[in-house]
Amino acid sequence: MRSIAAFLVLSAALACSACSSRPRSFAPQLAAPASDPQAFDAAWMRCRAEVAARTDQRTGRFGSAAAGAAAGTGASLAVGAATAGTYATYGGAAAAVGATIIAAPIALVGGAWGLSKIKKTKKEKAIKAATAQCMTAAGYPVRDWRVLRKREARAIDAAAAQKPHG
Repeated sequence: MRSIAAFLVLSAALACSACSSRPRSFAPQLAAPASDPQAFDAAWMRCRAEVAARTDQRTGRFGSAAAGAAAGTGASLAVGAATAGTYATYGGAAAAVGATIIAAPIALVGGAWGLSKIKKTKKEKAIKAATAQCMTAAGYPVRDWRVLRKREARAIDAAAAQKPHG
């Protein structure tokens, strides 16, 4: 029984390590159409590069997964302890512990997923705010944002990598 529980907890911990808190890519929607699309594209690429240089998007993935797993574990143990305390017989307590062991991996994954989503949203808001400030300073006030498809984001990143830096 203990080996099954250990296997479930280890599986959940490994699954949580795949939780991504990496923000999505966004394209600015301007308040008014850009009069010079090439200048707008250049300003957007410059702002993207500046914001990317100031923010490290890949850090903390394991930290957020571990924090979520810990939160889920704490919640499941608290529920299991409260449930076990309400049963007077050994059989009832054993059933409550068994239910806690089964629910613990679900709580681990759920806690890690929830915290990674919170972290991802926070990063996205910060990136959009910094990019909007940069674009406004360049003369392109941002009205709204559009989520880029992964293919679009990869194409933009590849085009930006091919341009000479000067």
